[in-house]
Amino acid sequence: MARKPDSHHVLPLFCDDLIASCVDMTPACFGAYMRLLCYAWTRGGIPDNEAACTRITGGLEPGDWEAIRGRLVQLDDGRLTHQRLELERVAVAEIREQRSEAGRIGNAVRWGSQTDRKAIAKRSQTDRKSIAPNPSPSLPVREEETHTHTAEDDFRKPGWAADEWQRFVNVWNVTERAEPWRHLTAPDGWADLAATPGWLQRANEALARLPSRQYFDRPLPVTRFFDFVDRIRAGEFADPKAQHQPRSRGRQPAGGNL
Repeated sequence: MARKPDSHHVLPLFCDDLIASCVDMTPACFGAYMRLLCYAWTRGGIPDNEAACTRITGGLEPGDWEAIRGRLVQLDDGRLTHQRLELERVAVAEIREQRSEAGRIGNAVRWGSQTDRKAIAKRSQTDRKSIAPNPSPSLPVREEETHTHTAEDDFRKPGWAADEWQRFVNVWNVTERAEPWRHLTAPDGWADLAATPGWLQRANEALARLPSRQYFDRPLPVTRFFDFVDRIRAGEFADPKAQHQPRSRGRQPAGGNL
């Protein structure tokens, strides 16, 4: 059975960057380094002890421990890890929590009261600061890679599309006339739409008006909503659909057919 990509069983890497940062290592040292990174990823750290790490790697050559130890930082509990690796672990944990929260919101929308729904909608509009995953545990930490999307120049930075989708879908799933989105990832085309200048603001305005658009007598799928954003903002769809009565056949004149 395939594991989910946000699982701690999957270690993300930028292979070219990793290789470039380890050009001074021998093949044996590089292999030992990778084993220790994998160990730290799944267990939260490695012992700050050469003998213990030698057992983990299956053997270290003279000088290998110094080369590896110099790339690691010490955690509060005394164990070692790679700084970028630990940021990735935090990012994965946050993504998992966001998905869990989305599931809780979905259940509340389905089973909760109207008061509960309003409270959830209000809470979900609060911006959350999240770490933008960078799959290289070999690169130094850059401050600008951890951010919350607040300005137009943040577009195209790692993680911004997922952050914006999480904020949008949390409100979408508690909005009347909106068909709840049950998938874990955003629909195709979301990133391109969200990157269009001004589109997110227009979409949020249209979403706020959706409950009053009586034309939609069935919950509107989110992908159809994308097509109607500007029309909803322009005031369309406010009235219910016209009820068409079946045409009755005209009465034949007395005397039969001509």
